[in-house]
This record gives sequence, C-alpha cells and structure tokens, in this order.
Amino acid sequence: MQVFTVAEYIDALNAFFKEQEARVAGEISELKRYPSGHVYFSIKDKSGEGILNCIIWGRNYDLCGVVLEPGMEVILYGRPNIYPQTGRFSFIAETVELMGEGALKKAYDALKKKLEDEGLFDIAKKRPIPEFVQKIGVITSREGAVIHDFLNNLGKFSFRISLINSRVEGQAALKDLRDAIRTMRKQDIEVLVVMRGGGSLESFQAFNNEALVREIVNFPVPVIAGIGHDQDVPLLALAADRMASTPTAVANLLSRPWEEAAVKVRQLSHIFARVTQEFRRIRIDIDIKWSSLVYHTDARIADLKKQLKFFEKSVNLNDPVRQLKLGYSIVRHGSKILRSVQGVKAGDAIDTQLSDGAIQSRVETIQ
Repeated sequence: MQVFTVAEYIDALNAFFKEQEARVAGEISELKRYPSGHVYFSIKDKSGEGILNCIIWGRNYDLCGVVLEPGMEVILYGRPNIYPQTGRFSFIAETVELMGEGALKKAYDALKKKLEDEGLFDIAKKRPIPEFVQKIGVITSREGAVIHDFLNNLGKFSFRISLINSRVEGQAALKDLRDAIRTMRKQDIEVLVVMRGGGSLESFQAFNNEALVREIVNFPVPVIAGIGHDQDVPLLALAADRMASTPTAVANLLSRPWEEAAVKVRQLSHIFARVTQEFRRIRIDIDIKWSSLVYHTDARIADLKKQLKFFEKSVNLNDPVRQLKLGYSIVRHGSKILRSVQGVKAGDAIDTQLSDGAIQSRVETIQ
C-alpha cells in the first residue's frame, strides 16, 4: 500500500472532493464576515444531529444577493475541502439560496420594491427594439426545448445568432448567467435575448438577483427577456426592455417586422405587375389609335390635295391674266374697274390693262 505524506493525502482528498458537488440544506448557527469579504459560518440540522463548517468567498457572497443571518434556513451549493494548514474540513459554498417559498417571496418583494424605487423598471427608460434585427445574442441552456422552439419559430431572414450556453436553473445559474452577460458585451449584436422555461419561485432565484438585474439595465444594447413564469414576474424580466412569456413569442417579436416587410414587398410586386400590365394595355391602345389617326389623317390629306388641285384649276381658269391673254382687257377709272359707260364722262382719264402692258387714254365721246 502506498504511503502518503500529510500534504499529499490532503491533496488527494481535495482532488476527490472537487468532484463531489452537492446541495446541502440547513440552519445557520454561527456566522462571521471578515474584512476580506469572505464569510465563515456553519449550518446544522434542526434535529441538532449534524453540523457543517462552511465558507463562501466574498465575490460569490456579493453575487448571491442574500444577506446571511443566524437562524436563517438556506440551501448551499458547493463542494467539500480540507484546508492543509489547519486540517479543517469545510464546505466551500458557491451559492446560497433561501429555503422555503415564504422566505423567497419575502426577499423577492423586498428587492422588487428597492429596485422600483430606484426607477430600474420605469417604462420611460425602456429602449426600443431595432425594427430589422439581424445580429442576435442569446443566453440560455443549449439543452431542452427552449432554444429549439426559439430557432424553429425565428423564420428564415438571415439572422446571425451568437449563443452562449448557460445554466438557468436555481441559484447555481448565477455565475454562468453573469459571465455570459459580460461576455455578450464584447459581441457584435443588436439585441440580447435571455431565455428559460417556466418554473417555481425557487428555480427562478438567479433571475431575481440584484447583480444580474443591474447587468441587464446597463447592457449596451436592448434586452429581451423570454422567461416563462406563473405568478411573480422575474425581476430580470421587469428590468429588460421587452419581455415575452415564451421563446416562441420572442422569435415572433424579432421576425414580425421582416414578415410584414415581406408582405409589403409582395403587395408592391403585385401592384407593380398590375401597373406594368395597365401601361402595356394603354400602349397597345395608343398604338391602335395612333395607327387609326395616321390612316385617317393620310386619307384626309389626300382629300385636301384633291381639293387643292381643283381649287388651283378653278383659280387658273378664272385668272384675269389668262383672260387678258385671250384678248380681253381691263379698263380702270382711277382705282375702280369700269363695268359700265355710266362710270365715266367725256374728258376723264382711263387706264386700259392688256396682257403685255397698259394704255392711258382720255374719253372723248361716250356712245
């Protein structure tokens, strides 16, 4: 059998204990918080038959948002450990949660009032969700129906999904959720979606945490909470810019503007097709009318040409010059053409127009 040094044996035990994570319930009997922020306490069974020394490091204690007091009934999540320098066996708690619906409801109501008084839930502070979102950050569990329902109902609009897998059940999900939110801050996204299914008040403890609520309020892009609930709305959902009760509702919220735009595009396409068809009909009608107009115009022009030729012939036939060439003449007294001897008297000057010139004479006698 192998012989260990004390330090080696403690290391071997701690390596084994590291895999022995558990949830342990009990009543706080002693408690002390040191300047470092670490809290040392013990929990015991009500029967008094068991007592367990416990430690929660300051960063985890602050994240939990639970103020521990002697006599408080709690559930710890963590793993055992032996401190090599003292040989002290302790349970290293990662999270602390209140035990019992009554205690949880009391803590929920108190924190809700505190955050309401600060204005963290004010409707006026909610940011609008971009109308045509493409880059979506999602924090949820990769396992289960939630993510599948969301993706199946999202629609095919070239969405780009950045998914961070996180625990979402109970107080143990706190660190995962906080780390996921902080990681998402560095991602190129237009909206953040935090989702989980329904459950009891106990299972929602991580979503009723002050630290996470403040992370959501201060997140750089709008946040949608798709957190199902039966009665009390999780505080994280109240702090989000929009909330929906199911992942399907979240998917519909993001897809609806694209679907409406697609409908409008189809409607415009139909209108354009009808307008194009109407233009085509009008053009055909214009072509027909133009052809008819051209035909009738040509016919009318031909008639006019015939009439002009007739008028030309008539004018030629009645041209005075033509009459003069036939031996006729035109006699004028002053500016008037003489048509009767009554128009002149003896001694008047008259002009006689012939085809090749004019003769000026004076009237001697009138017969």
